[in-house]
Amino acid sequence: MNSADHERSGVGTAQRARTLLAALSGSPETGAVLNAAIGMARLMGSEVEAVHVSEEARTTEGHVRAACAAGVVLREQKGPVVNQLLEALAPARVLGMVMGLRAFISGPRPAGSIALGVLRGASKPILFVPPEAYFPSPFEPRRLLVPLDGAQETSNTFLEFESSLQPDADREITVVYTLDGTGAPLLERPEHDLPAWGHEFLRQHCPGEHRSFVWRTGNPADAVIKVAEQSGNHLIVLCFSGDIEVGHGAVVREVLARSPIPVLVLPVSRRASPGDARTDEVNLRVNQQLHSVEAG
Repeated sequence: MNSADHERSGVGTAQRARTLLAALSGSPETGAVLNAAIGMARLMGSEVEAVHVSEEARTTEGHVRAACAAGVVLREQKGPVVNQLLEALAPARVLGMVMGLRAFISGPRPAGSIALGVLRGASKPILFVPPEAYFPSPFEPRRLLVPLDGAQETSNTFLEFESSLQPDADREITVVYTLDGTGAPLLERPEHDLPAWGHEFLRQHCPGEHRSFVWRTGNPADAVIKVAEQSGNHLIVLCFSGDIEVGHGAVVREVLARSPIPVLVLPVSRRASPGDARTDEVNLRVNQQLHSVEAG
């Protein structure tokens, strides 16, 4: 087994510091990506290493200046960009990656092909930084927006991630629930029961201090973007694993395409539950009840 194989398996890495990678592309958000990585690394108790991948493996002067100014070691790699970034993510010491999301602020703004390629193949957290983001200093988000769907695997994924962060008494979590998830309740008196149900939802799926709960109907991605703007959140945290092209993956793609703030995607392993077959029927009935509350 060579040294790279040892590192991927976790063998012989006890002396290696845990690392968060900053993927630099040469685009204008290089500084924002570095500061986002430095800030998140502080929260995660890790170091930062920058990586730049190109077909020709040429180091641009801008990369060197930015990395040196941030006190970060820059590693150059040559080859297909997505494959090389996924390879850089593989070692056990690497916790995740921070990377730019798309090239332009205006227009349709689809998430970049490299970003989506990494997301399709990654099994570790990826923080995507949009071009709107401006971080003159390290990015340390304190107001997090977390969409949850009532699936225990999703809730556990976020709670495990949160428990790995450095303690912060000022951290605030806003949980948003839309009707595309599983396990939605049937409310006999929605106008009276919603606050109590929201409190119970937090107790079961996101226990802890400094929590708030909001619900929305309609397009889930639209709800996430609007709540983030209204609540002044610093970071959107999406728990997801699966096909990025369909279903919940389409929601993730839309959030990535439209979000003006960074989006952290946490991989989650989802298993079918006995209630999955009833999801559409349950959501339809609750949707009707919630719309009656909005109309009133």
